[in-house]
Amino acid sequence: MKSITKNLLTEDQIRNLVKVNFGDSCGVGNITELKGGMFNSAYLIERPQEKDSIVLKVSIKPGTKTLTYEKDPMPTEVAVFKLVEERTTIPTPRVLAHDFSKKHIPSNYFFMTALEGIAMNRVQKKMSKENEAALKKELAVYLAQLHHIKGDYFGYFTEDENRQYKTWKEAFLHMMSMLLEDGKKNGTKLPYERYERVLKDKSCYLEAVKEPSLVDYDLWSGNVFVKQQGENYALEGIIDFERAFWGDPLADFGGSVMLLDNIYEEADLWKVYQEKVKLGRELSKDDYIRRAFYGLYIYTIMAAETFRYGFVYSHIQRLFAMKNIKKYLKILEEA
Repeated sequence: MKSITKNLLTEDQIRNLVKVNFGDSCGVGNITELKGGMFNSAYLIERPQEKDSIVLKVSIKPGTKTLTYEKDPMPTEVAVFKLVEERTTIPTPRVLAHDFSKKHIPSNYFFMTALEGIAMNRVQKKMSKENEAALKKELAVYLAQLHHIKGDYFGYFTEDENRQYKTWKEAFLHMMSMLLEDGKKNGTKLPYERYERVLKDKSCYLEAVKEPSLVDYDLWSGNVFVKQQGENYALEGIIDFERAFWGDPLADFGGSVMLLDNIYEEADLWKVYQEKVKLGRELSKDDYIRRAFYGLYIYTIMAAETFRYGFVYSHIQRLFAMKNIKKYLKILEEA
């Protein structure tokens, strides 16, 4: 995917970064740009002497136009990878090295182990219903493990104490206000008055969340890698944690770009998740109102970020996002 946020490197730059992080003895074979992502650039690097391949992920250049919450997302991703490795059994690539000094290139970057499989969304239609159901049950276990990781504040990962919120309501209102302000600055056509009304009238429902949980907020099938084993596919790993924040676990069930738009259409998966988080109840009306806020938020991101893509893709994504923005605003207005 072409995007103005992608920071493309030359082969010489990549080879130098390998040398800096792994030494002169680490040989470099073929280098292949991985084009599936929509924000960062990434490269698959063969290491003939080690008989393996690694991935280099490169963040945006300073000064690149982004949404406010995206100004420096890579430290979040690396931090989440480490939390997941230390506290869960979730399969992910392993971070091998990272450098946020901007000494060798004018941006953040990190190296990680390479996955051998393929993104689930590319083969989902080939899967049997039983195979897909089994994978989703496994994902429910991992999602529950992620949500068991608790934070000290609400909001995006930050060392700025002024942005470490004591309540989820404060954090979410700040997150949404940043996004809407970005939309206004970028000329994104949104029903801003309707946003203001639902945030004023319905944000009280966010007060029910008392404990900050780790939220992925980008768990869709394109970030789940699988490997073929006979006629079935097995889950190999989960990637891309750069959107993560400390908040309400229900935010990971927020929109149809996620795996679980309608929880009750995934009865087995939801049952597994309920058991693992010890929820002990079905979702209430208040829960559904909060989920509507999270659906509204992800589609507002999708509408506000279209400035970075080419005309055709931007147009398609904007139409898709606006359809869902109107849906979730209506749900909130009628709640």
